[in-house]
Amino acid sequence: MLTKFKFIFLFFFSIFSLNSYATESINILWAFNIGSNQANTIRLIIDEANKSQNKYEFRIDGKPGAGGTTAANFVNENPNNTVVGMSSSFFIRPAFEGGKNPVHNLDTYRPILVQSEGSPLVFVSNKFTSFKDAVKQPNLTIGVSGIGSISHLAANELVKKNSTATVVNFKNMIDASTAAGGGHVDIAVGFYADLKPLLDANRLNIIGYTGKKVLPGLTDLRLSNFGISNADNLTANYAVFASKGMDQKKFEEISAILSKANKNKLVLDSYAIEFLQPLSLNIAESMQWYSNERKYWTDQVQFILK
Repeated sequence: MLTKFKFIFLFFFSIFSLNSYATESINILWAFNIGSNQANTIRLIIDEANKSQNKYEFRIDGKPGAGGTTAANFVNENPNNTVVGMSSSFFIRPAFEGGKNPVHNLDTYRPILVQSEGSPLVFVSNKFTSFKDAVKQPNLTIGVSGIGSISHLAANELVKKNSTATVVNFKNMIDASTAAGGGHVDIAVGFYADLKPLLDANRLNIIGYTGKKVLPGLTDLRLSNFGISNADNLTANYAVFASKGMDQKKFEEISAILSKANKNKLVLDSYAIEFLQPLSLNIAESMQWYSNERKYWTDQVQFILK
């Protein structure tokens, strides 16, 4: 027979046990290569978010496909326990498709965390050391991470200079750069941090990059120097997006947790690897950012498709 003390002990132990398992799981989907630097940045944000509280347990989950649309649509199907981290490709692909193929509907999302902005797109090759030489090459092939991605948008700037050039689609930028390193495509477009192992191994040369800033420690190879002025603004911005179907209180709680984690030193160091500028926006500012990004990238795509 249980003594009164044992009964009280077991009662409070059971309550504690129930509470310890009451943490709610939130999946942050990554729509591209799960081994990329930006996926690792999401992991760093998750680590910090999980240390800072015990109401939610954040997890990363890779869900590639359809240039990000597979992951984005999954968020709408599971609005209260799933969000998606993506680059500016989140806005670009729907504009590229123009209703011809099923894509995610930008009206149904809102940013739960605006992470950073300004990562340049880097053009690399193991066949060329000069952008000018590459532009002159007949039947040039350019590896990108799929139709409607930001790398596709950047590659189109080169296609304008070389009408015989062909854009070759890969599952992600790392696959495209690996193909370029093996000589299977002439050029690939990627992010510096993901390209660095192949650059360090002398399997790839940087021949150009987008953005207005000269990259620290690198030669000034901005594409604007080669007459591609539109490339100055073609840099990647990053955010985590939630469905508008997410409960408002939960949205605000998660936004606050992730915003705090986004300021962690390890996260900031990860952004620095890709020359990104970290952002700290409240919910209202984030919604304005979303509206501005949507308009900018739609205008860029429409300009190219004319």
